[in-house]
Amino acid sequence: MKKIQPLHSFARRALCVGLAAAALPVFAADPWPTRPVRIVVPFATGGGGDFIVRAWSELFAAALGQPVVIENRGGGNTVTGTEYVARSAPDGYTLLFASTALSTNPSLVPNLRFRTPEDFAPIAQVISYPFAMVTRTTLEATNVQELVAYAKKNPGKLNVSTSGDGSGAHLAAELFKEATGTDIQTIPYRGAGPAISDVAAGHIDITFTGMSQVQPLVDAKRVRLMASTGQSRLKSAPDVKTVAEQGVPGFNAVVWWGMLAPAGTPKDVVDKINQALRTSLADPEVRKRLAVIDGDVRVSSPQEFESHIRDEVARWKRLIKPSTMAPR
Repeated sequence: MKKIQPLHSFARRALCVGLAAAALPVFAADPWPTRPVRIVVPFATGGGGDFIVRAWSELFAAALGQPVVIENRGGGNTVTGTEYVARSAPDGYTLLFASTALSTNPSLVPNLRFRTPEDFAPIAQVISYPFAMVTRTTLEATNVQELVAYAKKNPGKLNVSTSGDGSGAHLAAELFKEATGTDIQTIPYRGAGPAISDVAAGHIDITFTGMSQVQPLVDAKRVRLMASTGQSRLKSAPDVKTVAEQGVPGFNAVVWWGMLAPAGTPKDVVDKINQALRTSLADPEVRKRLAVIDGDVRVSSPQEFESHIRDEVARWKRLIKPSTMAPR
């Protein structure tokens, strides 16, 4: 008959096995990242977002220790590329470099197949810049106060060109009209170029655009630079007051850009990306490159960025109404 060992023998053996296992080396999962990281820019090659991300992508790659691939997926007012990232694996290897459009599309595009910001893990807002508010040189009003007074005295007489329905310039124009209580006709163009050109030609009264796009016309005195739409003055034109300084308290219309990942991306990965952004965007040469767009470089925390997106979504839902869109 087989001898039954005492219970304490099993206990001793289990203890020995446990100690032996504890002495073995622990092989954890490979730390992120171990392969190239892809940044999806939901605009065509050569656009503003493309320029911004390429200004610091090499240093970003160095900070991560892995190559960075920039992939342009334009279309659908940024919806195509944004949806692609929302549906990607939440592993930190597919990121989205998004603009203000992320917060306006929920009000502009029906039946979106992603939720903002719920389907994303916000990482950081990295840069923002104001619009330049410019007018034709023959306009009687030479500052914002005079323009508002003229618009109220002559409702519907002034017009403002935009680079298209739902564009940042369009939304800045609508925000200005709401803040000043003025009736100004909005005329959408296909792109900023023709919208600006018609102001220079005297066919349009006002437009809102990036300073880098209109600087040559300002220098040539073919358009009048009336104001900055941000909370601070344009770095390239520090003598020109903001809209808020010219009698519209609290006015702030800026374009912002930031990095997001698919929802569910691990917090430690999000934090590593945030730190890599801080490192790369702190470089003096990078800031010099971005100075041409009058950008305010500031890398936020993930929590700050998520709060900002939620506030922006709510603000544009309040502002954007069917009446502000051109008939289709």
